[in-house]
Amino acid sequence: MSRFTKSWAPTRRTILSGAAASAVLPFAARAQGPADLKGTTVVFASWGGAYQEAEKASYCEPFEKATGAKVVQDGPMNVAKFRAMASSGTPDWDVVDITGGFLEVAIKDGLLEKIDTKLVNVGRIDPRFVSEYGVGCIVWSYNLGYSTTAFPNGAPKTWADLFDLKKFPGKRTVLDQPVASLEVALLADGVAPDKLYPLDANRAFKKLDQIKEHTVFWTTNSQSQQLFVDREVTAGIILNGRVYDAAQKGAKIALSWEQNIQAVDYLVVPKGSRNRAAAMRLIDTMTVAENQAKVANMIAYSPTNLEAYKWIDAKLEPWLCTTPENTKKGFVMSQAFWRDNLKELTERWTAWKLA
Repeated sequence: MSRFTKSWAPTRRTILSGAAASAVLPFAARAQGPADLKGTTVVFASWGGAYQEAEKASYCEPFEKATGAKVVQDGPMNVAKFRAMASSGTPDWDVVDITGGFLEVAIKDGLLEKIDTKLVNVGRIDPRFVSEYGVGCIVWSYNLGYSTTAFPNGAPKTWADLFDLKKFPGKRTVLDQPVASLEVALLADGVAPDKLYPLDANRAFKKLDQIKEHTVFWTTNSQSQQLFVDREVTAGIILNGRVYDAAQKGAKIALSWEQNIQAVDYLVVPKGSRNRAAAMRLIDTMTVAENQAKVANMIAYSPTNLEAYKWIDAKLEPWLCTTPENTKKGFVMSQAFWRDNLKELTERWTAWKLA
């Protein structure tokens, strides 16, 4: 399994070259292989909303056009559902976009097909984001998002501010899982990023108790956006690309980059996929630089094919977690920790919410 560090950031010059390059080289409707999959259906599951729409337009539709296959959209991705499908040996999903933390769990539990490197050109992807069982597709971050109208005397900037209900009043939003939520709680309680792991769960849950009664928990990324759009919450944990998308659509929302938590999504094939070869070829289409750049330009998630930076619009620089400035302020989530502790802490999370 590959490991990655903060050194993944591209240079400022690389990113700023994107605007000029995009004017010269339009996006190609690229997919790999001949048009020999007519009559084949591939089911793609991801996280829904604006992100999956970007994946559909940038990957799935070009793949359909080039190969004759039909790609059916499904989701949102759900760990329990994925596990049940893969364990059954006859999953409904063929290609799934999952987080790096769950990738390691799924590998350990034997839930994935190996990536067929005869069909997937993994050489296009930064080797830090290539696993024997998954191919990295985006680099993104958990950030502190906040309403731009709720705090006239100054907006929250740190995770500690998220827990300061007196200075920054209003409802909070936190993702309905221990991943990232426990990290945020510990950071807010004064733990330094380089001292986080292994997480002190007791301390984290005690900190979360402070805002539990004031929190709306979200289960999908689209829901996290909508909570801000509907002004049900004033601050909370949200993905950088979701803030970008909501802001572009007129929502009164912004984000802070202080102690942003960086992570990677991977493309995988569940164990027992009935369309394994076609699934691999769809993943191959998702490694093409121009296709990844198109996703980035639509929702501000960073690519894993570093060539894609040539075609990313320079105006997106402030929104990407991989720019030098934003990388410097953040840290990388430990996939290994969540591989070993996800099940236990998820059970504890559920019990804590019900208590």
